Amino acid sequence: MNPLLKILLDTRRIKQKTSRYPVKLRVTFGKEQKLYPVNIDLTTEEFNLVENPCDVPKIAAVAFKRQLIEWRMKCDSIRVKADKIINSLPDFTFLQLEKRLYKNAQSSTDVYQYYAETINKKRSNAKIGTAGNYQSNMNSLKEFSPKLKFRDITVEFLNDYENWLLQHEKSISTVGIYLRPLRAIVNEAISEGVISRDTHYAFGKGKYQIPAARNIKKALTKEEIKLIMAYNALPGTWWEKARDFFILSYLCNGINIKDIALLKYKNLDGDYIYFTRAKTQHTNRTSSTQISVYIILEARIIIERWKNTDTNNENFLFPILEPNITPEREQRLIQQFTKMVNK
Repeated sequence: MNPLLKILLDTRRIKQKTSRYPVKLRVTFGKEQKLYPVNIDLTTEEFNLVENPCDVPKIAAVAFKRQLIEWRMKCDSIRVKADKIINSLPDFTFLQLEKRLYKNAQSSTDVYQYYAETINKKRSNAKIGTAGNYQSNMNSLKEFSPKLKFRDITVEFLNDYENWLLQHEKSISTVGIYLRPLRAIVNEAISEGVISRDTHYAFGKGKYQIPAARNIKKALTKEEIKLIMAYNALPGTWWEKARDFFILSYLCNGINIKDIALLKYKNLDGDYIYFTRAKTQHTNRTSSTQISVYIILEARIIIERWKNTDTNNENFLFPILEPNITPEREQRLIQQFTKMVNK
């Protein structure tokens, strides 16, 4: 079922500045209707003449006739544009129509415009780390190609960009990290009907494949672990704190620093810590796995040494983060703490 389009005069409220009514594009899909502005205000008489040019009096002024033609062309233009957008969408939604209806043709094919919108969306959803990855990738791409349209992203372009990154001493892993956001941006443009997968998709088998460096697992020996656990640090110093939080991570099944920082008193239940990894919270909400960790004596000693004194359920277990902070501030504090522990 295709949506129905109709240009109409919205007579529900007259505009005080113009003493006219706004012209709207009405889109009907199923039982739902939405109105979109055409950016024209007309009287009922003017609108009737726009809709019925044959009724324009022959004695009407030439300037008025030209104005009627301009109004009609503007109405026809937005209706034709909406129709083209609808026909290009694999599955119609009002959201997809709205995203493209008022985006000019130039910006709709601009890769960096899509990056900017995606980065803002990630930040508004508190995905600060992901937004940072997209920002770094966009900065790198802009250095390689200051202006970039979707039609420019060919297999040859991607190979050249990869070679350019390698020449600038980036690793194969970094190439993959940079090109995955670009692929996601291209897929987003395809889903919105801006470009065609058949003619503008340069990724995949037989085309350009994003390199994946094999991660070499580096494990400390038992002797090295013992050296850290037995290290005699001066009490109350960063040396002691770094040692303790490394050991806590080790004893709690490898829980990472971010998840330690986000622990609250409500995550403690008797001899267990229960938590969901921050990394997976947004990936699969319906079946996110809750991790349980038994608190052995050595881990409990560390918790007691560094815990917050206020044991309210909603308080953080450790004084790494502050209450009621922005996602950006939260990320900075976690990064600073992790950096100090690593150092």
